[in-house]
Parts: sequence; C-alpha cells; structure tokens
Amino acid sequence: MTGRPPFSRLSREVLVQNPWHRYGKDRYVLQDGSEGVYYYIDMPGSCAAIPVFADGSTVFLRVYRYLLGIELWEFPIGGMQEGEDPLAVARKELHEEAGLYASEWTALGRFAPYKGASTEICHFYLARGITEDHQELEASERITVHRMPFAEARRLLVDQECGDGQSLAGLMLLDRWLARGNVL
Repeated sequence: MTGRPPFSRLSREVLVQNPWHRYGKDRYVLQDGSEGVYYYIDMPGSCAAIPVFADGSTVFLRVYRYLLGIELWEFPIGGMQEGEDPLAVARKELHEEAGLYASEWTALGRFAPYKGASTEICHFYLARGITEDHQELEASERITVHRMPFAEARRLLVDQECGDGQSLAGLMLLDRWLARGNVL
C-alpha cells in the first residue's frame, strides 16, 4: 500500500440497505500506511424548518422517538432520499409534520449531526409567511403540534433532560443568523 495518501479508500461494501440508510464498511489507508476498516451509516441527509409566524410565535413539535422510548421537543425535521433538494424536503416536512406551509424560506446553514458514524448532513431553514393546514403523518410517526411564543420553545428545547441534537444545532444556526443583524 505504499504510495497511497492517508485516508484513501481502498474499497467500499454495503452491508445492509433500506430506503433511508446504507450501513457500510470501508477499507482505507491509515496515516502510517497500514490498512484500516471503518463502519458507518451512509445517508443522503436531513432537512429541518424553524417556522416563525408574523407575531413571532413558532410551532414546536412533541415527537415520540421509538429508539429512545421518550417524547422530545423538536422543530420539523425529516430525512432526505438520494437526489432530493434540501429545500424541497424542508418544505415537505414542515407540511407533513406540522401542517404548515411557508412562503418565505431562508437558509440558516448545515451541520454534521453524527460525524464519526454517519455521512449525514442536516440542512436548516427559517420558514416565514406561514399558513396553517393539517398534518399528514406516516403510520410510524406520533407528533403533536404546539404553537407558542418563540422564547417558550427555546426554553423547552434547552431545558429538556435529553435534548434533540438537531433542533439544538438548528437553534444555534438561527442565533448565528440573528447575530449577523438579521431579524425575525
């Protein structure tokens, strides 16, 4: 393996695949030139919306998370399929999970929620110009919608004993956007 730069992929194997994830195993070159093995979750990404009404209130979701066996406060967030546009997914998730449409969208940024074990990148958007409709949940989803002042949503998110990492990161992206002189 001499001559190959560190972290060069030697091979990729898909161990398990479903509609949302591929569980992979790569062989690659380590810094010392030896061969390493890396197991990971390969996924197209996720998208989220922070909805803000004209009066400054927001919609926050109470979502039952099967793997954890608990309910969490979250912004509308959903997974992408290969080739989907992040904004289109954020729009879809806002409608399906919260029953809302938005006429104005602002990209807040993106982040890697689980960088050591997944290729996922999460895209966050600010959604304004909100109109209400109805939820269109999947059978696997148990989500209730709660409209509240933004300060209350922030408190609920930050004070959770087990917080939703994506929503917390989205809040930080919003705070960064606001710190640049933008206003809700």
